[in-house]
Amino acid sequence: MNKVNIIIAFLFCMLHSIAFSQDAVDPKAMTLLNKSTTSFNNSNKSSKIDFSCVVENTQSNKKQNLKGYLLLKGEKFKLSVAGVDTYFDGKTEYVYMPESAEVTVSEPGKEEVNKLNPILIITSYKSGYKMLYIGETTDNGNAVEIAELYPEDRKSPYARISISVDKSSMKPHAIKLQGKNGVNTTITVDKYSDMTIDDRQFAFDLTRKDIEIIDLR
Repeated sequence: MNKVNIIIAFLFCMLHSIAFSQDAVDPKAMTLLNKSTTSFNNSNKSSKIDFSCVVENTQSNKKQNLKGYLLLKGEKFKLSVAGVDTYFDGKTEYVYMPESAEVTVSEPGKEEVNKLNPILIITSYKSGYKMLYIGETTDNGNAVEIAELYPEDRKSPYARISISVDKSSMKPHAIKLQGKNGVNTTITVDKYSDMTIDDRQFAFDLTRKDIEIIDLR
């Protein structure tokens, strides 16, 4: 899974309910994440999320800092990060790379849609995690509560997933993925903005003459 797909998948995991294996659930952790889910879902149906992402390779001591934003409306989204704009209008996916002036157009199959659709992404997390409530701390001056998830599948690329929730708003604040390969990814929400978003924001304008279109449909 490439960097952009990781960000897509785990931003959605932050922003929607996550269900877990019932035989290894810490009730305080479950309560925390349920409250966070309710808080986010009670906001407007469309929103913009500005975020920061830090990708750190502990083996090579290299770190990459990224900024991006996500426009979200139901299953539709636009993600802009790492020099790539990804659109999904509910049927068609557009991946636009301004640097090379090209856009790749595809209609994801069922399995691919499962990775794009926030609701279906969550379904894939219904089992296979142990959950633990860690406690309260502060992150850049924000009071947060933390829950940690431990994959039961030994083939999982992650040793641990840490989710922090803002105590004031009860919205997701950050998620940290500790990779077994020594690569850790931390995604922090900088700002939530509830707004009305036109559906045209979720599709790329294929009438543009200044780009190459790679149509895989």
